[in-house]
Amino acid sequence: MLKSIAVITSMLLATPAFAQDTVVDTVTTSQISVLPMHVGGKVRKEAMGYSYQWPGVYFEARFSGPFVNLLFDDEANNFNVMIDGELLMVVHKPGHRTITIQAPGAGAHTVRLEKRSETQYATGHFMGFLGQPATTPVAPLEHQIEFIGDSTTVGYGNTSPYTQCTVDEIFETTDSQQGFGPVVARHFRADYQINAFSGLGMVRNYDGHEHPKYHLPMLYPRAIFDDPAPAKQEGWHPQIIVVGIGGNDFSTALHADEPWKTREELIADYTKTYVAFIKRLRADNPDAHLVIASPAPDRAEYTQAVKDVFNAVKALGETRIDLVTLPKTVSDGCNGHPNTRDDANIAKMYIAFLEAHPGYWQGK
Repeated sequence: MLKSIAVITSMLLATPAFAQDTVVDTVTTSQISVLPMHVGGKVRKEAMGYSYQWPGVYFEARFSGPFVNLLFDDEANNFNVMIDGELLMVVHKPGHRTITIQAPGAGAHTVRLEKRSETQYATGHFMGFLGQPATTPVAPLEHQIEFIGDSTTVGYGNTSPYTQCTVDEIFETTDSQQGFGPVVARHFRADYQINAFSGLGMVRNYDGHEHPKYHLPMLYPRAIFDDPAPAKQEGWHPQIIVVGIGGNDFSTALHADEPWKTREELIADYTKTYVAFIKRLRADNPDAHLVIASPAPDRAEYTQAVKDVFNAVKALGETRIDLVTLPKTVSDGCNGHPNTRDDANIAKMYIAFLEAHPGYWQGK
């Protein structure tokens, strides 16, 4: 349910629920400033604001006074705008403009901007919130959790009412914030990162030819995909890291021009690379608990390969790691992907698992 709050903008989307050209109370220029922001997700700090490509990125600030400005420079993404925890509106590809939102009442309020879309070859830029600062800014949450994966983790086409989708329909029906990762994080009041890219595999992308210049281990350290510099992540120390990837590696037959001549060679390369990736995660996150996700048992080759990875890592002496099996999905979102009901069911599994192991949040 969209909350009824007045929105003022020079180029507002045609949304009947929100008033335009609304007069707001006068606030002197001296009272207005760029608000301190709490930022979630893997982003790159710019001279003003942040650039981003990964899904699930979000920005939060506290303001007082009659309104807050959202300063966009993004022609590629869709966003949820929330006030005090309630969805106000969805902004579609805002471009370079400012949206001004009137406060729902007196006192301090929290504004949150959530990136819902997946952009693989475009970079967005949010310059920040402008308004009258509240006394207390938004603080990072005590818990932090990270999800690493592919389209299932992205939330690819998860709000679609049908399975056959065009490229534009996939874009418009993807809402990463309704994916299982953010649902789990919100349950535990945790900050989160969604490091996922549709079509990518651990060593082999979808059909062997999708996104030929990218693979997940290469992109994972980066904030911007074509910028090799590692992301700067001060204060990011996740207690739990969930990894689930391999569907694209195994879902299609090998082609003659691929480097693996047999499925056995592919499985061996996948296992070796995945084990190295887990070792790298451990080196960078010595206190995190690692969770490897295996698909439902009906995907025999993929399921066995993930088990082989888990057993190999355990054989190397890793003790703070678990293997979980995802529940079977209906997958009637875009192009046979999980829908939001599937996402909720997957999240339910993770929530039950983590509630059974509360010590993981305390490094135990």
